[in-house]
Amino acid sequence: MAFTDPITVTINSVAKTMPLISRDGQSAFYQTSDQVYGLSIRHTNYRKDRKDRVRTLVVLTQRKVVPDPLTAVNDYETISNSWQLDRPLAGFVVGDIDLDCQGFKAFLSTANVTKLFARES
Repeated sequence: MAFTDPITVTINSVAKTMPLISRDGQSAFYQTSDQVYGLSIRHTNYRKDRKDRVRTLVVLTQRKVVPDPLTAVNDYETISNSWQLDRPLAGFVVGDIDLDCQGFKAFLSTANVTKLFARES
């Protein structure tokens, strides 16, 4: 099963519509038409301690033109936010994972994002 095409992410009350650019087996990449925002989704099966696991990685990337502080020449820079889920094939249900995700999302408040930006740990 695949995500709907396009995917929409709302940033600062503005919907960013990202059509599917590529899909290859267990990964997909979506991007806005202006190439400012991109969303990558990847699933990897692997084995740890003789147990099968699945790692899911979702990465949201933003590209922006910024001036170089020394030369004032404009260039592209990017930021990326990623979320990773590493789980066994059995033992956890969607409800368990959803509760953890909602808690993690609540942790990412403006106050905590500010602390993370300031390199607090």
